[in-house]
Amino acid sequence: MTALRRWRRLSERCGQTPRRPETYRVSPYGHTPLTSVERPPPIEVRSLNKRYKDGPHANRDISLAVNWGEALGVLGPNGAGKTTLVRQITTELLPTSGDVRVVGIDAVANPDDAKARIGVVPQEARLFQGLSVYRHLRIFGVLRGLSRRDARERADELIEELDLTAHRDFNSERLSGGLRRRLLVGIAMLAQPDVLILDEPTVGLDVESRQRLWEVLQSYRQRDAAVLLTTHYMEEAETLCDRIGIIQDGRLISLDTITNLRASIGHEYKLVYETPEGRQTVFGDDHLALANQLRAQGIDEYSVMRTSLEDVYLALTQHARNAGEADGAD
Repeated sequence: MTALRRWRRLSERCGQTPRRPETYRVSPYGHTPLTSVERPPPIEVRSLNKRYKDGPHANRDISLAVNWGEALGVLGPNGAGKTTLVRQITTELLPTSGDVRVVGIDAVANPDDAKARIGVVPQEARLFQGLSVYRHLRIFGVLRGLSRRDARERADELIEELDLTAHRDFNSERLSGGLRRRLLVGIAMLAQPDVLILDEPTVGLDVESRQRLWEVLQSYRQRDAAVLLTTHYMEEAETLCDRIGIIQDGRLISLDTITNLRASIGHEYKLVYETPEGRQTVFGDDHLALANQLRAQGIDEYSVMRTSLEDVYLALTQHARNAGEADGAD
């Protein structure tokens, strides 16, 4: 039985519909880059709304764009609408209203063409038992439009790039969580898509596995591809992302560089100290002046830190929550 036939049987057994290779009109190693400086943005979202029938308004008038060679991180509390946004960009969900374009392609009107330009690592994804790392990459390569020869060569390249050589012939059920996530990223990268979208890619991974995956994503972005990822890890956002979008209650409440977001809180430093009432924090631009103020109050033990992305995130989401409560009171 050929690998492709085996895949189809496995897909039918799992209740999935395998996509024919010709559905993805991609060349063996992705799309030839446009030479024009007028290339449309890899991702463009305009006035996007998603409201479930008899349910919540998951996304409210979201507009954003991701640039070539850029990584955009999306932060927000659980239930804020991050995954809903991602699922609309990847064509898994239809928007209630608004526009989604992938490299200039209308993702609602032409979902197959848009999907051909995207590699996706969903928040929850299963690999197939009984298939090795190498066979996963080969089979998915054919399904993404590569010839059998190119799929074999690309699988070999990714196994080396993802540091999976020692696990090349391991079946998926033998892989650790970190190795499984690495393989899923490899599947998403098979056709060298213009856009890589990852929904909480390192959740549940140990520190070493997380950092190894960060290296892979940073390397991919340097090929002038666009990366969009959602995450709850502030360190991950600071390490990988050029800009950060923060979603609260379905609204995009902030979108800027990390430097500008830090500046928006108004202070560069914070001093943290303990009192009988609990931990206290004071902000300011002159940490020496802040320290003198605390010592004048008899506080000699404190920690000095630069304002972090987490401080910005908490300040902005709290402000948006307070504004929403005030609007509700009116």
